[in-house]
Amino acid sequence: MRGLRYIIFILASSLLLIAHAAPLVVPRGLLGTTWIEASISSDVFLNDPKDKELFSTTLTGVKLGQRLTPRGKYNAGLYLLSGTYKGHPGSSLVLKIMKSTDNAALGEAKALREIGDLVASGMLSDKLVSRQPVPVIVMLKKPGDVLSTTKAYKEANVAIKEQMRMQTNKLKCEKVASLAVTKHILHLDNHEGNGLVTLSGNTVASLELIDFGVPDTFLVGKSVKEGDVLNFCLQRLKSKAQSA
Repeated sequence: MRGLRYIIFILASSLLLIAHAAPLVVPRGLLGTTWIEASISSDVFLNDPKDKELFSTTLTGVKLGQRLTPRGKYNAGLYLLSGTYKGHPGSSLVLKIMKSTDNAALGEAKALREIGDLVASGMLSDKLVSRQPVPVIVMLKKPGDVLSTTKAYKEANVAIKEQMRMQTNKLKCEKVASLAVTKHILHLDNHEGNGLVTLSGNTVASLELIDFGVPDTFLVGKSVKEGDVLNFCLQRLKSKAQSA
């Protein structure tokens, strides 16, 4: 009996030592990271009562100009504005018609506000688009073009095209990482059309990100490291390219 007690004691002591020696399990965030905290459509991001009022204002003085895109999956079309609006030339603004005022639309409006691109959001009455008032977002128009549509890219040889794509991805992820650290907004809808480039010859000189809507825009933690976001973004683009 004494021998059995001794064996039980030894086993219990061993288990206790293993438990104390085991590494701390760090809670993981979204997409396998420790720093992506929530979707922009979540109440975690929309945590201020004023966030729910982003479409409560009736917008006036808005004159629609050229239509840029038809109805999409998450919006009912994009337009340039004509004339001026809130001191901005209409050609420097883009108006997006939202399909509803749900959390997805509220999250996009707030994300644009956080990064400094939101000019206005609210309800617009315009018979050209609807008989009823529609929710809209007015944002700054970004300069540049989609890489594959540029003359320089179309005329380049295969090696130069690959070089230009690599430059674009690098600048895109650097921009993503910078915004994550400074504004705590993570842009992961990084297909080619959501990065507008400015070229200098065959060199991609700069890039601007567009489309901060769901489902690929997130809130990140304040302690996130720029290098972690950069590597995550580049690896994500590489994985998508390999699976294409």
